[in-house]
Amino acid sequence: MATTRTERFRDKVAIVTGAARGIGRRTALDFAAEGAKVVATDIVADELEDLGDEIGASGGTCLAHRCDISDRSAVDGLIDAACREYGSVHILINNAGFLIAGTIEETSDELIERTIDVNLKGVLYAIRAVAPVMKMNGYGRIVNVASITGKSGDNSTIFAYGASKGAVISLTRSVARELGPEGITCNSIAPHAVMTPMMEYWDQAKREAIAAMIPVRRLGTVEDMSSLLRFLASDESSFINGETVNINGGYYMD
Repeated sequence: MATTRTERFRDKVAIVTGAARGIGRRTALDFAAEGAKVVATDIVADELEDLGDEIGASGGTCLAHRCDISDRSAVDGLIDAACREYGSVHILINNAGFLIAGTIEETSDELIERTIDVNLKGVLYAIRAVAPVMKMNGYGRIVNVASITGKSGDNSTIFAYGASKGAVISLTRSVARELGPEGITCNSIAPHAVMTPMMEYWDQAKREAIAAMIPVRRLGTVEDMSSLLRFLASDESSFINGETVNINGGYYMD
């Protein structure tokens, strides 16, 4: 955790899904370092508990709550738990995701269902559950983690993945239009080539080849993603709504 603590998120309660590893873990740590009360959720219980312990040891505040976001009742329970523990929810980071490499022919019914359940339905469930709480506050920040594949398509993951992320981009706009008048913004980010445990199927040769194709000549980091997620969750971004921000070193521009 960062040694310098700021107060940007003081008195804010931030839920981060998929918080046990990768982007979610870094983002949860950084929110806590900036004063937020963090509700970290994932299906990986042991690593989630480790995260909670790390935040606590660094002087932060964290509720580690195991939740499968594809389970509607579990998501409702997550929001209830956050409100019981900290009184409200101000920020929702929909980061949890499911990605498997494969061709169209290799994409089973089960893979399609799991991809849509986690990457799309989980986001829908979380937003639906948290919206009444944020409306009561007259304030909220929702940030969804989409993907470059939701804009450009993809041929390295199963084809349902890009479809699920494209749906998240459209969902972001719909939520932004409906909740904007309530003081709630909704945005998303579209990463590419971020080295997380989910990307372990890229070997070193592929990593070097992709980095060479990116104008800034490097791959993305979880720190890059956390910085943008926290900006979009802050009051500094209050006039940004319904946007999907590319974060890929210039690989894809629109």
